Amino acid sequence: MNTHKLSKYLTLGIVMVLLIPLASSLMVSAQMNSSTLYIGWVTSHPYQSLSTYNPNLFDGGLGGSFYGLVYAYTALLNVSNNGIIPCLIENWSFSPSNWEQVWQNETVNVTITLRHSGWANGAPVTAYDIEATCLILDILGAPPYPNYTVVNNYTIIISHPPDTLSPYLLAFTEICAIGLGEVALISSYSQYKPLVQQIHADWTQLQHDNTTLIKKLRSELHSYLPPGPLPANYNGPYYVAQITPNEIVLDKNPYYFAANNIKFNQVVIYQFSSISSAEAAVLKGQVSIEYSAFMSLPSTLISSLPSYYEVVNIPDPGGYALYFNFKNPWLAQLPVRQAIAYVLNRTSIALAGGSKYSPVPIPNGIPNFTYYKQYITPAVQNLNPYSTNLQKATQLLESAGFTMKNGQWYTPNGTPFTLTIIVPTSPGPGLTNMLNVIKDELTSFGIPTSYYIETVSSVLIKDWQTGQNYDLAVQGWGGYYPVTVDWYLETQYFAGIPYNVTQWDGVVTLPNGTQVNVIKLYSATVAPNSSAELTSANDEMAYALNYYLPALPLVYEAQQVIINTHDLVAPPPSSWFWQEYFYGIGGTAINQLGLSSDYLQPVSIVTTTSTSTAPPVTTSTTTSVSPLEVAGIVVVVIVIIAVALIALRRRK
Repeated sequence: MNTHKLSKYLTLGIVMVLLIPLASSLMVSAQMNSSTLYIGWVTSHPYQSLSTYNPNLFDGGLGGSFYGLVYAYTALLNVSNNGIIPCLIENWSFSPSNWEQVWQNETVNVTITLRHSGWANGAPVTAYDIEATCLILDILGAPPYPNYTVVNNYTIIISHPPDTLSPYLLAFTEICAIGLGEVALISSYSQYKPLVQQIHADWTQLQHDNTTLIKKLRSELHSYLPPGPLPANYNGPYYVAQITPNEIVLDKNPYYFAANNIKFNQVVIYQFSSISSAEAAVLKGQVSIEYSAFMSLPSTLISSLPSYYEVVNIPDPGGYALYFNFKNPWLAQLPVRQAIAYVLNRTSIALAGGSKYSPVPIPNGIPNFTYYKQYITPAVQNLNPYSTNLQKATQLLESAGFTMKNGQWYTPNGTPFTLTIIVPTSPGPGLTNMLNVIKDELTSFGIPTSYYIETVSSVLIKDWQTGQNYDLAVQGWGGYYPVTVDWYLETQYFAGIPYNVTQWDGVVTLPNGTQVNVIKLYSATVAPNSSAELTSANDEMAYALNYYLPALPLVYEAQQVIINTHDLVAPPPSSWFWQEYFYGIGGTAINQLGLSSDYLQPVSIVTTTSTSTAPPVTTSTTTSVSPLEVAGIVVVVIVIIAVALIALRRRK
């Protein structure tokens, strides 16, 4: 508390009006244990102990859901205005000076300067760590890759090949160039040195797309065990300090650049093996904050939450889709995929999921979303909505040579046509209900369908690489990209970069015979040569994917964040802050920004920081109030009140 400011305005009346309730609240706060943030996480494979834990997130270590907590972002995108919020970086610059005119034909250099921050073992975060993370991410992507030049411990130059950084999407360009896309700084050079050196040695071959070498390096990455102490792997606000089968304990990283701002000394992640136990903990008030990166709460629970929970609803231009496995020879046929689209009732599926789900009106159309409205042009208003039509589905299957016998569809070679759906996440009640509707609707139509849950990363990677053990996959679809439509998951990540869930080559043959490679077309949606090309590319992408259906988007999922107001002070639902849910893996940008910049605080911390103002351009430093300081303030306040009361009595 700023006592100088109080003394400036101090009168006996103000003391009576302001300090008495303050003293009361401070005394209550001093009695509360406010230094721990509690989060619930539903997982079918809980971590067991530190001794069996591998921090390599590519081998099952804490991954995307924990970005912003144990891994720091280099920069965040302010989704509300497409500005950049520096985090681990201090500043950046582009060269040559006329790069916006020559970017198509010349290399664009981005010079990044890091602020002083540290890994949790005390080692500094350096430019070599930026390089290590970038190189590891590169082998999971596709060439051409940038080149990296480390100038010193805190300066790195990233040189992007011609025609990759477009000035027509500056926000996207900046966040990819300086913010590592949506990935935090996940790899320490010292911890991954052997692998990084190997990538360096093979760099020329990697740039020439040596697929055999890329697969080899990916395999080595997935089995790598970092050699150093566990804290050496974490550079975020917290690090992994303890693991039991029931919880993961994260302690504050004292070397994090904004450590003085972090008001919670500890984060406890409850590891729930069932939805029911997680819901029970929420209803008992044992969880401070919850959102879908950790578990998705059903509508029934949201409606029955205790009154001290606040719910923030965030519309999202993404949700769940069914991805078709083209290794199934029948699903590789367009009429069969279209028939399935006509069978499934997206409205019924969304209703089964609950209030935060809504049906996708036009599969692979451009979402009717604030940031995308300029792309909803006449060219994409007449796409196929695939409204439920069982007669049309029957005609399509028959045209592909399928026959119906005793309520069961048979393939052209006479075998029963059945489908298996793989679910690569522990589904909450909403997703489980939707899966059951999908299964029942297809089965009722004569295509017996089942689904199974597989969350072991090594098994999933093998399945994705081979295309075995599944016919369809339920995966995320869509999402927010600055200024442009987000086609990444469907045309890149799940189409071969790095995992080809669809087992598809990305080529669409349109009804007029024209072929479109949507994997290559994607680059025009993120690095266009002009604004006109950007609109045209999004139009073409929507039409191609709507017609060809490599994936069938089913529902939008509005994001919901619940806040336990007994534990946490957070911005109001109307604040720009919650739009940050669109940036970062699984909405985890709000972790780092909220905890580092005073937007998420314990209820007992006295602060004058507003939680609904514009985002910080640089991270400010605020001193937290310890229990002893609180006690001291209470004593001072009580003394002042006592003096004031005596003065009033004398005046009588």
